[in-house]
Amino acid sequence: MKITNAKITAYPALRVFSLEGKSAFITGASSGLGREIAIGLAMSGAAVALVGRRLAPLEELAAELNGSGYQAIAVSADVTKSAEVQAGIRTVVERFGRIDILVNSAGTTWRSPIVEFDEAQYDRVVDLNMKGTFLCIKYAGIEMLKTGGGSIINVGSGAGQNGMANSIAYCASKGGVTMLTKAAAIEWVQQGIRVNAIMPGTFKTPLLEECIEHQPDYAEMIMRNHPIGRFGELEEIVGICVYLACDNSKFMTGDIIFIDGGGNAK
Repeated sequence: MKITNAKITAYPALRVFSLEGKSAFITGASSGLGREIAIGLAMSGAAVALVGRRLAPLEELAAELNGSGYQAIAVSADVTKSAEVQAGIRTVVERFGRIDILVNSAGTTWRSPIVEFDEAQYDRVVDLNMKGTFLCIKYAGIEMLKTGGGSIINVGSGAGQNGMANSIAYCASKGGVTMLTKAAAIEWVQQGIRVNAIMPGTFKTPLLEECIEHQPDYAEMIMRNHPIGRFGELEEIVGICVYLACDNSKFMTGDIIFIDGGGNAK
């Protein structure tokens, strides 16, 4: 293939992975992976909507980002409630004009043997992890269809593919996220909406700390699933999300990407 000067000139722009001019709707942005992803997207040029049930930490992060020269707003919404998701979407569209990126990071877990698993806790985990992801895909997708496309990034888990004891609701719900990703990707592949999922291993988040507090042996058990020999650092999740959100990844949809320190390679 002949390499032209014009082609060479274009490559530096491709390496930037810029999100300038794009807006993002990020759930679970008050802490953990969602918060870190929101910071990374903002620093890459996106105007970010920080979405969650607890408004105070969202407003604090929005203030920090705006004070550093980025664009951010805080949006209070329970993603398991259709009306609240729709209201949040409207707020973002009114403020930023459109939604180009959706990151479904809101999630939770509960650990218990199957025979002791509380039905209310099962519903809570499945509603947040799977139903919340569906509702955000649906209503953000409606806006993306109006503007010619966008990128949806779902946060799944290896537990949705490789089962884990005492976590039946989490495994079931994250398996559902995988299939939501693939179904939406196929349905919208000709409409310019790309849908991918990242599958993080265990990262140092408040949710991990909570699990370890209630079950001290949890950390040792999870660590055995990480051949790399450690938990993930929050900043190590950002790069792949920026890549999937930007135009450099336009050939990717329906892909399931593991970020788990070698866990899925075993």
